[in-house]
Amino acid sequence: MTCLCWLLMWFEAILGLRENLDKSELISVGRVENVEELAEELGCKVGRLSSTHLGMLLGAPFKSAIAWDGIEKRLRKRLGMWKRQYISKRGGEFHLDS
Repeated sequence: MTCLCWLLMWFEAILGLRENLDKSELISVGRVENVEELAEELGCKVGRLSSTHLGMLLGAPFKSAIAWDGIEKRLRKRLGMWKRQYISKRGGEFHLDS
């Protein structure tokens, strides 16, 4: 555990980037004992697969139209009625129509 803390400290010192452990998730691969205790000590949450990043499932094929359907649905829901008429999806890509 101390090695991991030192590693994060050096990461911050060398790159000038800081890990925001409040927003981080610890995702175990395989069987890991005491993962809750480790996450508590690091100050992060325990995550599970299937996780998402920016609304897309991790590991999903990004070229698949199905993978983008949920994101497109949320985007269209958030846009106002007047904005919807200017955005179309052609060939799997989003386009602004003028």
